[in-house]
Order: sequence, then C-alpha cells, then structure tokens
Amino acid sequence: MASAGGAALGVGAATATTATSAEAAESTVTPVAPATQTDGPNNVKGTVSLDLSTGIGTFICTLTGDTVFEFVNWPSGMAMEPTVIATQDSTGGHSITYTNVTWLPSGTVPLYETGAGQVNINSFFSDDAGVTVYGQGGTSAGGGFGVYGDGSDGAVVLDGTNTYSFLGYKNGYYWPTRDLFLSALAVTSGITLQLSGGTTPAFKVFCSGLASIASGGQIVTYVNTASSGAAGGSNLATGSLAPGASAPSGVTGAGAAGTTVLGQSGKAAGAGGAAGSGTAGGAGGKSVLKSGYSLPRALPWAATMAAYAPNVTNGTEFFPGGASGGAGAGDGTKEGGAGGVGGNPLFLSAYSIVNNGTISAKGGRGGDSSGGNAGGGGGGQGGPVMLIYSAYSGSGAITSAGGAGGAAAGSGTAGSAGEAGWIIKLVN
Repeated sequence: MASAGGAALGVGAATATTATSAEAAESTVTPVAPATQTDGPNNVKGTVSLDLSTGIGTFICTLTGDTVFEFVNWPSGMAMEPTVIATQDSTGGHSITYTNVTWLPSGTVPLYETGAGQVNINSFFSDDAGVTVYGQGGTSAGGGFGVYGDGSDGAVVLDGTNTYSFLGYKNGYYWPTRDLFLSALAVTSGITLQLSGGTTPAFKVFCSGLASIASGGQIVTYVNTASSGAAGGSNLATGSLAPGASAPSGVTGAGAAGTTVLGQSGKAAGAGGAAGSGTAGGAGGKSVLKSGYSLPRALPWAATMAAYAPNVTNGTEFFPGGASGGAGAGDGTKEGGAGGVGGNPLFLSAYSIVNNGTISAKGGRGGDSSGGNAGGGGGGQGGPVMLIYSAYSGSGAITSAGGAGGAAAGSGTAGSAGEAGWIIKLVN
C-alpha cells in the first residue's frame, strides 16, 4: 500500500514511494526496516521504527500482528506532525502500542479499533526533536475529542457493583452528578443509567470509545410528575440541558393549557379531558420552531442541542425537553387531573453505540382526576433524543414516547396521550 504523501512500510531495506506531485515528493521518505519480521510490503507486526529524517507526512500500513511503533530520527530545529494510518488485516484483533508518547488531552491511551479491516489514525507532534511527543486520535472516523469528549472519566461498567465519584447509585439505578466524559461505557442487563429525574438535572453523556447497552439495560430520562391527582409536576432544575416543561395543576373549573416549548413543529402534548358538565380541559402544549430556525442538522448545533439558524443575528436557541399536557377540567367540586410533564432531553455522543437494550426519553403521564365527574390530565410530550456516533448497531429500542393521558371519574373524559418527541441520529 502506498500513496502520495505517504510511505510504504516494506521488507528489509525499503525504498521510497513514487511521488505523483511536487507536494508528494517533499513528504516521501524511506522508512527504517522493522526490527522484526514483516509479512510483505506494508504489512507489519512486532516493533516498527518510523524514520522521520526527511520529514515524512503520513505512514500507511496494514497490521498482521500485535505492533509497537516507535519514531526515530526526529529532525532538530523544527516542529513535526507525523500521522500513522494503521488498518487491521482480514483477521483483526491486533494491538497497537506507541512508545514515548504523551497522549492528549488527559494522558489516557486512546481506544483502538480491532475489528477486521478497521482503520486507526493517530496524529503526533513534537517541537523538541522527539524529546516530548504528543499524540491524539485512534479511530478512523469521527470528530475526535470535540465530538465524543476527551475520555477523561475513563471506562465505566455499570453492573450494580462498581461505583464512581461522578455517579450516584441505588437499587439498580445509576445517575450522573454532571456531564460524563467517558472512554467506554457498558450498561449491563438489569441496570438503568438515569440521565435525569428525581433530584438529578438533565446531563449529557460523551464517550470517546464504545457505549454498549446490554439486553435488559437502559439509558433513560425520567420526569418529575404526579402519576395521579391534581398537583402539577414541577420537573427539574436545569443541568447542562434544559428540562421538559412543567405541568399545570388541576382545578375545580376549566383546565389550564400546557406549556409550549421550542421543538419540532407539529408535535404536541395531550389535552386535558372535559368534565361531565361540559367544562373544557386545557389544551396540550406544542412544539414550535421560531421563524428562520430548524432542527440541528450538523455540528456544532447538534452537540449543544441548539436550533440551527442560517443568520447569526437570530441568536442561539437551545432545545429544552417536551411540551407539557393540559390539565383536566374540574366538575365544580372535584379537581381535574394535572397535566403530564414534558419529557426530558436525552443526549448521547459516542464513537460507537451498540444498543441491545433501551434508549428512552418518555413524557410524563397525565394525572387522574380527583373524583366526581372531573376530567383526566393530558400526557406530556416525549423528550427529544440526540444521538451522535460514527457507528451504530444492535436490536434495541429508541423511543421518545409521549405520556399516557390521566383517567377521568364519573362522566368526565380521560386526558389525551402526548405525542412523541423528536429523535435525531447524526452520523459523524
């Protein structure tokens, strides 16, 4: 394998690649022969020395075994930024090691792809003739630390036994105390990673490597809302994401309308049910987009859960959770059910996602009427789900279902269910 601007790693005394342009000629170099046997041109294993004496730009090779790369002959008096593109062979499973490298930004060695045919790209920098070499990267696609985080929290396995300083735990549930910057995430069967709900505001998850959800495992957002009765839900404090809309309480008269939020136009929360006397329940809140805005279609809007605006003078608008349901109507004596709280947003940005469990951001259930002939509360709209990844697989579910409507009493009418929130999958 050889390309302009790159070097072939050959057997024995390798020769320089043929330059096809003046630019390529300037960056072509003969690498030092590997210290151990190679299997053919560009196929490497064992210890491989990469010669930088003539200012190589890119080394390209195929891994046929576990490989240790070392740079030699760093030029003095100049800064260099070499890149290594290493592809796993048709078998895969080969480890990659670099000697004398300080990994940015946190000192954590990157996670390498080991599947057959998968590509790993690492970039390096030194301005002191190789005394200190900084490295970054490791995978063939994606936006690096800017998209998937720096991995500084390390790898976590959520199994009901492990505990971490940035996660709370109780009875099969883990919840974050801030945004997470993981190098790998495993949610095992029977375990839930709850990204909002209770006293937990809505936080984001970044993962620079593999995020896996086993069958029976979940990553969810929950809402704070009464499952029955007239008391409206106040939902959450704002974390790094804004929560879904709080819900109106039920009263003995006409039901109050739910709260409208910034979101996908045409989506709405459920309406409150009418009382038996004919008194109307409250309308469900809606999702709306301001004129000139759209759902996020690219970075950086997706990474910040912001609405895309082609004109910067429009300002930045951030998406909260879903709209809240309308309150059920009271019958003059008994209160209607409260509206359901809007679902909270769920954000997961991971280089690779394997989902055999559930990713869910449901809206809150409407409250049941308090008796008599009062109506039930409308269900909250489902929360928005933002997934950013380079690879996705698995048979698990992704849902942003709206909450169910609350039950009525007597001749009252049940509340309507909320509509689903929007789901965006951005392949990076």
